[in-house]
Amino acid sequence: MPDSQPQRRVSAQIIEPSEAAAARAKSPAESTYQRLLKYIGQFEMQLDRDHEVGGRFVAFGDDSYFHIADVGYWNPDIITFDGFDKGGNRVKLIQHVSQLNVLLVAVRKTTPPAEPPRRIGFDLGEEGGAVKSDQP
Repeated sequence: MPDSQPQRRVSAQIIEPSEAAAARAKSPAESTYQRLLKYIGQFEMQLDRDHEVGGRFVAFGDDSYFHIADVGYWNPDIITFDGFDKGGNRVKLIQHVSQLNVLLVAVRKTTPPAEPPRRIGFDLGEEGGAVKSDQP
């Protein structure tokens, strides 16, 4: 017997109707944050031991990127990205959810060869989908 609720397909991912309803119950920032974690985690699963996730923000109009070390949000509508650039300088991007355009890129890891690469998708999501808010 077919399921009474249709499944929605997005980028080869099946989003269950219950997930969609749960996302609507959260703020735009929190639901965007949780979806970003899923995308980052899936992207990281495709990386080898010599690469980590980085971000290139399309709206900036150049080819600069940075190593993403952390992702956060501030309700109701702000997403933040913390990390460092090619020169090792700390960076923090603060983005409104309606303006979010991030291109995930594989970047060479900065840790010694014997150490494993940093995997933030796993680190941020390991608490069973728990969220991290930047709000005080």
